[in-house]
Amino acid sequence: MELAASCVGYCGADLKALCTEAAIRAFREKYPQVYTSDDKFLIDVESVKVEKYHFIEAMSTITPAAHRGSVVQSRPLSLVVAPCLQRHLQNVMNYISDIFPPLTVSSELTKLTMLSYGSAIPLVYRPRLLLCGGDGVGLVNILHPLDFSNFLHELEKFPVHSLGLPSLLSDPSAKTPEEAVVHIFGEARRATPSILYIPQFNLWWDTAHEQLRAVLLTLLEELPSDLPILLLGTSSISLAEFDGNPYSIFPQRSVYQVDKPSTEDRSLFFDHLIEAAMSVLLEFVTKRPKESASLPELPKVPKVASGPKVSELKAKVEAEQHALRRLRMCLRDVCNR
Repeated sequence: MELAASCVGYCGADLKALCTEAAIRAFREKYPQVYTSDDKFLIDVESVKVEKYHFIEAMSTITPAAHRGSVVQSRPLSLVVAPCLQRHLQNVMNYISDIFPPLTVSSELTKLTMLSYGSAIPLVYRPRLLLCGGDGVGLVNILHPLDFSNFLHELEKFPVHSLGLPSLLSDPSAKTPEEAVVHIFGEARRATPSILYIPQFNLWWDTAHEQLRAVLLTLLEELPSDLPILLLGTSSISLAEFDGNPYSIFPQRSVYQVDKPSTEDRSLFFDHLIEAAMSVLLEFVTKRPKESASLPELPKVPKVASGPKVSELKAKVEAEQHALRRLRMCLRDVCNR
């Protein structure tokens, strides 16, 4: 399960390459003599065991297909900060499952229900969520765009469209940020259910001019109220400290406040940290004798004397027949003259 959670953006070919690379690393570790000699050895393939660290090392050499063409906004929750963030992650996912039913219902059933009931029984009503935090809650680690990807990882089955300033300014199909916002909204509406993501909304709101704010607000108002498009954002300050009227984008009811890690969270964090450090030390101590020991000599494959192969005999006969044909043609010319 931990490996599957780390393989975000991997296609089938990437998963096959990952398994192959991990197996090759395990084989090279078990039988390094094979790579330093031209002889053939008798080896026991069943003795090669692929461990967890083989997959971790193999992942560092593979670039998933989804990461080559575009930036992937999601990644699994780091085991280091998991004790401090797991509680918030669970609370956020519970809240999103209430306002965004496609998270807990299969896509086929969602589409069927929407088509069957239409606007009579809407499944969603303008789903929006803003993560806010104050001083001392570790926002550099918790609400940084790369770390908010932990929450997006739980929603990886939905396409994520970023409305961050770097995404708007680097859109090759748009000349202005306003055009980029319109283009991104069009993509989100074509691929529902989907997610619109605004990282560091406080910086976005302070930097964006009035026209860009008006375009964003207009596009949000034009979205049907029951359209399954979730608007997610992060902020390092509360909405009360914003200039203007940010409540038009994120109402007060859609704000989740990230508080300081509890005493239990901190104790669990250091317990995991100390346990990881001790395991690394223990692994280093247990591996040292193996590295210093000389490699055992592997038995070589005995050479069996054998005659020519059938394919070699067949090729020889064909070569002789070709030579006889050329000889007959030459003698025919000589006789004619």
